[in-house]
Amino acid sequence: MVSDTYGRPIKSLRVQVNTTCNFKCFFCHMEGTGVHSESLTPDEIEKIIETAHKWGVNKIKFTGGEPTLRPDIVEIVRRTRKHITGNISMTTNGIMLSMLAGQLKEAGLDRINISFHSIDRSEFQFITGTDSMEKVRDGIRAAKNAGLFPIKLNFVVLKGINVDQIPRMIDFAAEEEVILQLIEYETTKDMINSEDFLKYHVDLKPIEDDIRKRSLSIEYNELHRRPKYLVVSGDRTAEVEFVKPMWNHEFCSNCTRMRVTSTGLLKTCLMRDDDYTNMVSGIREKKGDDYLDGLFLKSVKSREPYWKKEDAVEERAPSVREEK
Repeated sequence: MVSDTYGRPIKSLRVQVNTTCNFKCFFCHMEGTGVHSESLTPDEIEKIIETAHKWGVNKIKFTGGEPTLRPDIVEIVRRTRKHITGNISMTTNGIMLSMLAGQLKEAGLDRINISFHSIDRSEFQFITGTDSMEKVRDGIRAAKNAGLFPIKLNFVVLKGINVDQIPRMIDFAAEEEVILQLIEYETTKDMINSEDFLKYHVDLKPIEDDIRKRSLSIEYNELHRRPKYLVVSGDRTAEVEFVKPMWNHEFCSNCTRMRVTSTGLLKTCLMRDDDYTNMVSGIREKKGDDYLDGLFLKSVKSREPYWKKEDAVEERAPSVREEK
């Protein structure tokens, strides 16, 4: 296993397989890339994963866009399983899971994250630009039937839209026996005063404090040291995980993930756009393994935390501080 100069080991790779999507979520960060029609072949994806695995990466997450829109996504998962003995997962909007969940499981997918940002039909339609909430709920059931466990529901918390739905989402998660992942709406340092961020960003700390007080237990996800709470809901329990990246140096200091864009570039951080290393050109030019290894190691050594300790409070936008 290889570590960056901040002592963070690289254990996982987040692979963007496309940038097309059948949702239109206004807050989508598209993995820090633009929208285009370019994508890697299954051969190229496999080679990048094979290279990363050689240096200790043994967890893969497929993202998009919407990865299930690729007609060869099952093949990509199957090829990945040839190299990865650890966890293979996917983030999806869930619409295609009714058709694909079983095939993905058979190919080697272990678990899944499903975007489910509202439990109310009207707000779901506002967020995604589609009237497809029931299709996503069908996808959740299909994932359960296929054995894609654990299932996480990605819920980006938005001021004035869905923040009041959190209690119902906890009940829903308990009922469906899935994990609710409450995600902070994030942006880059130069956009913290943007209209959208100021309008929709919610500080998750008060919400987490309330859940902590009534939780049965707390654990921490190794990645980003994300807190996970077990909460009572009726005669059941729900697991609630918090993803709080903004101004959070602990989140960044526990990041063990690299990224691959759909154009074949290694990317060290979601929020940076000056950190690309072109892996796919070496593959297409039929460079040797030593060359690809060198590119991977170069990218690893260029990693640095986006949020550092000195950013903790001082960098927050005045309007955000005043709201508190």
